Amino acid sequence: MSTNQPRWEQRIHRPQLIPFSLTAPAVSWAKQVSNRGVLLATCSGRAEVHTFDATTTPATLRQVTDRPQGTTAGGISSDGEHVLWFDDHDGDEVGRWQRLPFDSGGDAVTLLADLPPTFTAGVIATPTTTYLGRLTNDGLAVATADAAGNGGVIVAFPEMGELVDVSKDGSLALVSFAPDGDWLHQGIRVVRLADGVVTAELRDPGLALSAVGFSPTGSADEMTVLVTHERNNRDGILLWSPETGAEQQLELDRSGDLSASWFPDGQRLLITRADIGRHSLHAYNLASQEITDLATPTGTIFRSSARPDGTVHALVSDAATPPKLIRLDDGPIVDLGDPPPPSVPSQDVFADGPGGQVHALLLEPEGRQRPHPTVFVVHGGPTGQDFDAFHVSIAAIVDAGYAVVRVNYRGSTGYGATWRDALHTRLGFTELEDISAIRVALEERGIVDGNQVAMAGGSWGGYLTLFALGVEPDRWQCGAAAVPLADWFIAHEDQQDFMTKYDESLMGGSIKDMPEEYRVASPITYVDDVKAPLFITAGANDPRCPPRQIDGYVERLRGRGHDVTYERWDSGHALYDMTAKAREIRGILSFLEAKMPIASQDASNA
Repeated sequence: MSTNQPRWEQRIHRPQLIPFSLTAPAVSWAKQVSNRGVLLATCSGRAEVHTFDATTTPATLRQVTDRPQGTTAGGISSDGEHVLWFDDHDGDEVGRWQRLPFDSGGDAVTLLADLPPTFTAGVIATPTTTYLGRLTNDGLAVATADAAGNGGVIVAFPEMGELVDVSKDGSLALVSFAPDGDWLHQGIRVVRLADGVVTAELRDPGLALSAVGFSPTGSADEMTVLVTHERNNRDGILLWSPETGAEQQLELDRSGDLSASWFPDGQRLLITRADIGRHSLHAYNLASQEITDLATPTGTIFRSSARPDGTVHALVSDAATPPKLIRLDDGPIVDLGDPPPPSVPSQDVFADGPGGQVHALLLEPEGRQRPHPTVFVVHGGPTGQDFDAFHVSIAAIVDAGYAVVRVNYRGSTGYGATWRDALHTRLGFTELEDISAIRVALEERGIVDGNQVAMAGGSWGGYLTLFALGVEPDRWQCGAAAVPLADWFIAHEDQQDFMTKYDESLMGGSIKDMPEEYRVASPITYVDDVKAPLFITAGANDPRCPPRQIDGYVERLRGRGHDVTYERWDSGHALYDMTAKAREIRGILSFLEAKMPIASQDASNA
């Protein structure tokens, strides 16, 4: 590949690991063998499922899937002998799981081919049986499929939720559920698969519980469940006995949000600590109650796993460095060839906001003087979080000479339950208050040029972009909104019920009961006040932010002759084809250059 290409094009077209996906973990490991797993990588120019075998380094990769829109969900059986992948239609997230041998090609076996395709809600594969979570408007169902793909639903619940784990003997399922549709404050159930009886349930009303998994050792009547709780506002770790109801909250001398997974011996926990957008790993001995710090790179740990041979694998990144799959203390596991060019490191920024201290990540372009033309790239969710991690789109914007600011506004995870739950009935306004606090602080420090500031983001970040340009029309030079929520009312007509329930969790009620609150929080309410040019995209098969409500917003802009560029992709909620992703980045960069041009300085890095 020519090095005369802009750095962002070199990044997008060189093979890279995909750090996360909308429908399943981007990397999964076999439970019973140390070195086998599956990951998402762009070796073919699209995100596809690959197997890896880390018996030797670099690991042997084999591409499993090859689909026009890319593939975003894979899995592996506990013995490492079979790989699974999810076959949806052009990114609509509705489909069926496929299963085939780890070591060979050939035709995949379609699991539950006689049942309608659904949204996936968890997959657990043993050597002989695959357990599948199926999410529909009727709730969560747990089904099984044998090696030939045959089977059916064995238990169903009216609540939305997810299949998290199955006990080693196959008798019990661990599921999360959203009580009364409250996705933000989920509970946990243990279900006897023989008859569907709920044998134990754990809830913290008004707080979230996250089930991690059954202990890898112990019989069904001595089972311990690993849970993440937020009883002290920040995430903590809990051991729960479904049989007796006993609970043990672990007191660990570490700040921030703590989560955990099991070491295969069942005697230790792999602890992940998250604080101000970065992670560290630790090992905790349950018997001695001692915690040991593990050598982890500075930045983000997207996924980690303790292996049966005692090693730890992790998918890691920071703002300057593309994701790498590493073995702690031993370096990269996978070699994809010539790596994408690096970007710039991130800096922490803090400001006092109406709800408390706001944290943001700042990336400044190299070789350019302050103050900078700046793009606030806001994350989705809204219960997501911006980490110190590499993003090809953000790196491209920085290369072009813009500073990028990423604000973890109220509603974000990673800063406590109170911070996450602060949005009720003030959706949009609350986030903008925190973004404004960071913006003012950076302008006062001479870092941001207050006359050249844009907003950009995807999904909820796209929603905030449209919302900001409508309610603060004089503060923004331009905006770029990818697959945004633009009109609550049309979106709720086209969404699946379980996605509408998530919206109701955020708002605190239904659109029927709270029409005025939804109207006030809807970007289309302010569409006629928008002054700044807009770049907007939509996915024709997007189940999360359906395209019809975006079409209507754009029609309103065009009806009054507003400056809007609109791209409608034959895709779902995200682009996993790198050629399409390059077109999107090129469009955004051209839009920024035209609407918020960089002053004449040396921009040779672009």
